[in-house]
Amino acid sequence: MDVRTKDIEALGRRVAAHQDAELERLVRPSAADRLQAIYRKEAALSLRATAAPSPRRLGFALAAACVAASTLFFALSRPRNPLTYRVDGAPGAVGRWVAADTSKVGLDFSDGSRVDLTPGTRARVTEVGPLGAGVLLERGSLHVRVVHRDDARWVVAGGPFEVHVIGTEFDVTWDTEAEELAVSMSAGRVRVLGPCVEPPGRAVAAPESIRLTCVVPRATAPQAPAPAVAPTASPHAQPPALVPSASAAPSVNAGPSASAGAPAPAPPPSPPARAEAPSAVAAPSESWRSLLAAGKLGEALADVELLGVDTVLDRAGGAELVDLGSAARLSRKPSVAARFYETARHRFAGSDAAAVAAYHLGRMAFDGRGAWAEAERWFAVYLAERPRGALAPEALGRSIECARNLKLHARARELAARYLAAYPNGAHAGLAATLAGGAD
Repeated sequence: MDVRTKDIEALGRRVAAHQDAELERLVRPSAADRLQAIYRKEAALSLRATAAPSPRRLGFALAAACVAASTLFFALSRPRNPLTYRVDGAPGAVGRWVAADTSKVGLDFSDGSRVDLTPGTRARVTEVGPLGAGVLLERGSLHVRVVHRDDARWVVAGGPFEVHVIGTEFDVTWDTEAEELAVSMSAGRVRVLGPCVEPPGRAVAAPESIRLTCVVPRATAPQAPAPAVAPTASPHAQPPALVPSASAAPSVNAGPSASAGAPAPAPPPSPPARAEAPSAVAAPSESWRSLLAAGKLGEALADVELLGVDTVLDRAGGAELVDLGSAARLSRKPSVAARFYETARHRFAGSDAAAVAAYHLGRMAFDGRGAWAEAERWFAVYLAERPRGALAPEALGRSIECARNLKLHARARELAARYLAAYPNGAHAGLAATLAGGAD
């Protein structure tokens, strides 16, 4: 049967009409419903992308974290250079003395810290490290301002005392005559260590001020008048001059009246002579002892020189000889000081005074003449006699400097190792660590 084109087209039109009728019967969603469906689909796609990042993005994040960790590790593990400092603008050298004679002298450190020496002060930088420095105050006053760092290691030493600093501002004074340390805080806090500091590592915070000394008033001072009793020997020396005059009177005047009258005038002159002679001898002896006990070393030395150094060398006790030696040393009389120190060692061998005298003899050789070998011998004597004495850290630290200056490298390393084992945070710890590590 022949199917014509017109018939096919008519059939198609009828099918389409039928489909349209069926679609009209279905419930069509509104435009708002269609929009909400679109929004829900987009939100679900966004959450899926966040919860499961692409491997490529994850790789980039891990790589960035590894780079940051590596950079931080190398920055922390790389050794830092030690601090440097300048003295009034000129480069400073470790171990070199700095003296402020008539005007203030400033030490500027590369970390921003600063130490000012007031007029009349003498000090030196004993060591520098990446975390701080050590400063030895010989005499006078320092104004110290240290930039705060949690791992800072700054030490200011004066006499047997050490002031440990983290970051603060304060004034410190070492009085060599009174052997007294004074600390006055402006900001922050410090720890003070020393053989007579209680409690050990005493904390001092702003605005507190303290004064410390290890000098103990001597109980022998009230006994100073004792030498005044000794002149009882002088009446025994005087009577030979008085007795002949008394016995001569009866021989010249044989009569009773003459014998009664002659002795009367004779007694009055003799008592004053006996009373005045002892007081003239006792006064200088008593005064130098009392002045010494009061810490007035200069005045005591002046009285001793009036009385006679040789006389006092035989009379003074061990501690008195050491104090008089220090008075002479501070008065720029090294030969007189040496006599006092050497006498203390001979007369009181084995005592604390003898050991301290050895230390001061070494100090005079070190500071006064630069006689490094002699100085180290005396420091070694002190350390042998008092290995844990109050002056042991300073004696051992100066011994290291002597060995270094003499270019005795093996000896310097040996002493440095001993120092670090005994005083890891001491004033010479930086120098000791450098030498123990093999540096010359």
